[in-house]
Amino acid sequence: MRPPGPSEKQRATLHPWLPLLCGVPLAALLVWSLTPAEPPCAYVLGQDGPASVATPARVVFAPPEEAVPPEGDGAAWTCSNEGVRTPAIPVRVPTSVFENPESLMEVVSITLHLSSTPVSRPGHVLELEGGGLLVLPQPGPPASVPEGNPLAEPFITVDLGDGVRTARYVHPLTPGK
Repeated sequence: MRPPGPSEKQRATLHPWLPLLCGVPLAALLVWSLTPAEPPCAYVLGQDGPASVATPARVVFAPPEEAVPPEGDGAAWTCSNEGVRTPAIPVRVPTSVFENPESLMEVVSITLHLSSTPVSRPGHVLELEGGGLLVLPQPGPPASVPEGNPLAEPFITVDLGDGVRTARYVHPLTPGK
């Protein structure tokens, strides 16, 4: 008696496809695991004359003795802004900031008004040397931002609990420009 399953003819037809059927998912899994995830964007809030501006940033943690900003090496820095790869400025943060629990301040919400659908996340802010704030939204799944509805003048709001700070969203300057 034969066990139930594919017939000899069905197995013969399927046999040439087996390496491909097994290999494609395995190769996709291997490529996916080797692809580094884009880090989420942080934002530097600063002043441009009288206006507050927010620039996408990529946080680089460094020992305190290396906490100086990196020099322009021509490399393009990017981060993930709600699932979209975005040019960013590198911001070095000394690891020593985590030794002082008062360094990071929890905020009520950080809202990105980049399209007609705002995206709010909880997060933290860190005061930078020389002024300005580093805004660190809590990572989350990319929001479903409708395409084709970008705001003419996107902005970010940060609810600090005792007040709301609003800044115009600006892209970083491209190296060499």
